[in-house]
Amino acid sequence: MNAQYAGNAAAYFHLPEARILRSTSLQNEDITITRLTATKNTVNLTDPIPPANAFVLSLQLQPLPRHELWLDGKREPVTPYGCGAISVVDLAARPTAFLPTAFDCIQFYLPQATLDQLAAAEDRAPIRELAVPHGAHDPFVESIGKLLLPALSEARAPRLFVDGIIVALHHHLAARYTGARVREPQGPGRLAVWQVERVKAMIDAHLDESLSMPQLAAACELSPSYFCRAFRLTTGIAPYQWLLRRRMEKAQEMLAKTDTSIAEIAFRCGFSDQSHFTRTFSRMTGVPPGAWRRPR
Repeated sequence: MNAQYAGNAAAYFHLPEARILRSTSLQNEDITITRLTATKNTVNLTDPIPPANAFVLSLQLQPLPRHELWLDGKREPVTPYGCGAISVVDLAARPTAFLPTAFDCIQFYLPQATLDQLAAAEDRAPIRELAVPHGAHDPFVESIGKLLLPALSEARAPRLFVDGIIVALHHHLAARYTGARVREPQGPGRLAVWQVERVKAMIDAHLDESLSMPQLAAACELSPSYFCRAFRLTTGIAPYQWLLRRRMEKAQEMLAKTDTSIAEIAFRCGFSDQSHFTRTFSRMTGVPPGAWRRPR
């Protein structure tokens, strides 16, 4: 495995260390999401990436008018990429690229072992090859990229948010680019009352911890992708949005009824630090926590 690339992809492009989001809910190597940005003549030739049993999916956030790609030392035919274009390289092919122009992209590092585990959870065949034409336009992946941009700017996001993105991306890639027929789950499409109550209880009991999507899905005896869809259909919001709402409700209760410090409230409610809590609270209520607390 090539965890070095997953943890610091920017180094291979001669770029400063980039912010990284991780999906760490599985027992295998992390799936990582990194934004790489360079101005003209910053990169030119990348360092060779050591072979790894993993794919890298790239989404272009601006046009890439010129680049060259080598796989196993052989030049790969590529064309200019437009904004929203995607491409996939298998790191087993030891890719190297020539990038003389400015670029801005999001990279998804997808290790094979973790993809296998996701496939097993969904009871489907594992992804062995991704037949993605270089420069293909994929509105679904593009929409995922737009959702990720705010989180990538801070490199902070609830685990349930990142897990939900990865579960949806895995389902999409398997259905569109593997040639295998992906069975849609059968059932009423909504969670049963006992499932909703179990999930809510788990979230309330772990507001200060990082629950994973597979944990919640397993508690409901469902696959992760089915659980995500059913939870949204049942409650009207995604699991990570429910978690954030409950964290905010607990924080407001502590602000109103206790003299606990704002830093301690941030810690108890699962925020990474006081500044992160203050930004989130201000965005959701319109005022910072200290100002919200005073009249109460």
